[in-house]
Order: sequence, then C-alpha cells, then structure tokens
Amino acid sequence: MSGLIRLAPMHRRYFISLAFANSLHGQKAVSKPFVSEEACPLSVIAPVATDGFRGHGFLRKPPGSGRFPAIVWLHGGLITQRTELLASYARGVNASRFLAAGYVVAVPTYRSRDVDPQSPVSREDSLAAVEYVKGLSYVDPSSVVVYGCSGGGDLALEVAAAADVACIVAEEPASLLMAGILNAKSPKRGERFTPGDARPIMDDPKQYYTPEYQRMLKTKISRIRCPILVLQGNEDRPEPPINRFNARVLLPELRAAGKSLEVMTYPGEQHCFCFVGAGPDHDAVLKAFGDMDSFARRYISTKPTPIDSALIKQIAL
Repeated sequence: MSGLIRLAPMHRRYFISLAFANSLHGQKAVSKPFVSEEACPLSVIAPVATDGFRGHGFLRKPPGSGRFPAIVWLHGGLITQRTELLASYARGVNASRFLAAGYVVAVPTYRSRDVDPQSPVSREDSLAAVEYVKGLSYVDPSSVVVYGCSGGGDLALEVAAAADVACIVAEEPASLLMAGILNAKSPKRGERFTPGDARPIMDDPKQYYTPEYQRMLKTKISRIRCPILVLQGNEDRPEPPINRFNARVLLPELRAAGKSLEVMTYPGEQHCFCFVGAGPDHDAVLKAFGDMDSFARRYISTKPTPIDSALIKQIAL
C-alpha cells in the first residue's frame, strides 16, 4: 500500500554513529558514514553465471566471521559499469549505511543489454551475484536482500521471479523491460538502446501494454514469492515519467496477483535519489535508508548488528 511506515528502533551505537543532525546558523549539517577500509576492505568478487561468464563487482563485510545478512546492490541503466564507478557505488551513502548497520554489501555489475533489452545476460549475471553472496560462509543465505534502481530495480524484480531471496527493494524500477515492451524491435535513436528510447512507452503505458506483454509480465509476477518494497518520487513526476508506467501497469498487476507489496513515496525526490544518496532533501535519503532497513529486518532471519562506531567517521557531503 502507499505511504510511509514507521522505522524500527535502531541500535543506540549505530544511531550515534549516524547522528549528524546538529544546527549551524540554522542549517543542518549533512554527512555520510565513512567506514574504515582497514576494518572492512573493498574486496573484488567474480560471480560466475550459468553460461560460464565470469562477472565483476565489489563486496564489503562487517568485521568478524558472521553470520551476517547481506544486500546485493544493483546499479541502473542498460550497460556494464566501469570498475572505478562500481567501487564508488560500494562506498556510496546508503551502501555505507547498510555496511555500518551490519550488512554485507555486494555491488556487482552485469553484461550490457543495450543491443537487445530482452537479452537474459543482465538477469543471469545478477542471479549469479545473488548465488555467490548466498554461498559465502559468513552470510546467512536466508537473509539476502536485493536492491536496485531503474534498470537495477527491474533486475531486482527479475531476480525475485527466478530465485529465493528474503525480500527485494525496487526503486523506480524500469518494469517495462520486465514486461518485454522495450525490445530489439523497438525504435531507437542511435546504434544502441539507451534509457531515453523508453520515453514513448512511459508517456503512454496503456498503448504499449498489449495482451502479449500482459501475459509476459503476469507470468513473471506469478513466480515472485518474496515481499516487495517499491520506492519512488512523485508518481506524476514528468522527468522521467517512469513512475507513470509503474502506477498504471506494474503496481496494479502485483496487487492483482496478491503479492506482498509496499509502496513508499518521497515527494519531490529525483530518479534514483536513494541509490545516488542525494536529492532535494537529504533527510529523505536518510529516511529511505531507514525505511529499507526496517522493511528488510521484517523478513531476514539473521538481524544485523551495527559495527563498532570507532570504525566510522562522518564525512561532510
């Protein structure tokens, strides 16, 4: 259902480590947690897909031998991300907050699907990352959460339709991909597809959501067994109008199928504000993290224990 939910109580040590709400000349100081890389190194991972393709990504874990819950953090877009950009995602605002809270954080990339948006390789690489994390000796495989924004949100939904995970968080998912509507036959402005090529579909969802694509999306949705949290800015935000498609197609189909669904709206926020860790109101970024953490804790068997606050510094944004 729409709206915001109450945050679960935070561990006092973790709350202190994240507390940055002091006032200076009427302005709130804004910071993010920087977690020591001596204590929590940035480790390279190479998940292997079912076709033998060796993927790439980064992982950070809390100190100790575990067991820990984990979150697989999927970037958006249609293409493979560069190593240095992946590393920056793993050190990002909300990824760092999950690490500080006591989650293992894995940030993989995936093979591009900009030649054929329906190519299964991005999904297969995302599934490989999830299975890789589940297989780590210090991770509780029943406590793995998948998060993604935009194209990554679409992949989070695809993973949920193909694998057992505790829950997923999809921030403004590009679900027109899951529905099959953007495909190799769709018009494109360049040699390869870009997110901008989906604009006509987002502008007029019902025109494109034909019986063929209805069957495709409903079949995939029927396979989802885990709870779903959808995060979004304003439903009617014009740029990009991705939430219009979700409001008219994805969310009604999830509800009609009886899936466990929560939708949280953060007025005025930009696309992927939670992934980027920045927006018009930074408090919304912090709240979105808290909402995700609270949601995940309801479905993971192993609850996170915040890491020692001495390992965390607050860095001004």
